[in-house]
Amino acid sequence: MPTLNKAKDETKTVLRWGGISFGIIIIFFMAIKFITFVKDLITPPPPPSASFGKLPSIPFPNQVKENITYSINTLTGYLPNFPDRAKVYKITTTPPTLLGLDKASEKVAQIGFISPGAQIADDTYQWVNQDPLQKSITMNIFSSNFSLSSPYLITPSLVAFSGTDDMNSAVDTANSFLSKMTLSPTDIDGTKTKITSYSIENSSLVGTSKISDTKIVRVDFFQNDIDKLPIYYENGIFSTLDFLIGKEGDNQEVVGATFYHRGISETSSTYAIKTAQEAYSELQKGSAYIASKPDNTVEFTINNVFLGYYIGTADQEFLMPIVIFEGNNNFVAYVSAVKDEWISN
Repeated sequence: MPTLNKAKDETKTVLRWGGISFGIIIIFFMAIKFITFVKDLITPPPPPSASFGKLPSIPFPNQVKENITYSINTLTGYLPNFPDRAKVYKITTTPPTLLGLDKASEKVAQIGFISPGAQIADDTYQWVNQDPLQKSITMNIFSSNFSLSSPYLITPSLVAFSGTDDMNSAVDTANSFLSKMTLSPTDIDGTKTKITSYSIENSSLVGTSKISDTKIVRVDFFQNDIDKLPIYYENGIFSTLDFLIGKEGDNQEVVGATFYHRGISETSSTYAIKTAQEAYSELQKGSAYIASKPDNTVEFTINNVFLGYYIGTADQEFLMPIVIFEGNNNFVAYVSAVKDEWISN
């Protein structure tokens, strides 16, 4: 039977050799990093390929510029270091087809729009539903992107949601709606799905944390990360894949929606990108797109700065990287990340 002293000696021996092994592992990884660093100095990586040539500007929505002041309040107190390049991807497109109107009519018929549609543009039609909510849906007959509206803000028959489970089932209602139209995207990250609760006051949506006051639940879907970078949309904290769910009696239904989905191809090319400091300078100069901010607020602290990709409702040929600035009060702003010399005027 081992003595106490012998057990202590054995424990010390194990700890000593464990520490030595851990130290060897740390030194090994540091040596690899050092060798890689020296190798890059001697033989730097080839320049970004820029195979698409000069790129169009990102089609951010137009907005009135404001005199906004910023301060940095990141965890480190500094701006991050970005890599010198990022990938640009081709957006997939749906070619026009003679069957476009027929296919679009079939899709909207599955959600109750059975009357003939009215053409409002070369590739866009509108259908009107005569149910009590008088919904209308406008769809691009080739891409199937659509928007749905109804006078839900002045509809007295809408009732409050009854509990957490009732609110969570709004996600199922939105998914079922898309499934009926055979429009369920395969690139949605379910862990990012966002639920926002609203009451209706004076014919306007007002955010609420009380379930008993909730008459509208907004469901936002978000696409998968690309190259481990998130996709952001033109409304900052929301997406362009959003659904407003209301209740009449015990039944949930979609009373409003925006569905602008961009498919992303595997065709890509690397482009030189701006440093975080260069992007921050553009933000300070008022050259950024402000995706989200409260009204009448012109001072913000920037808490997080990182790279991502942008998708909007305007047509775009490429999925391009952006520098994202997040701050207090749900402030979100974007700066195009590709260096200016690669952007066509």
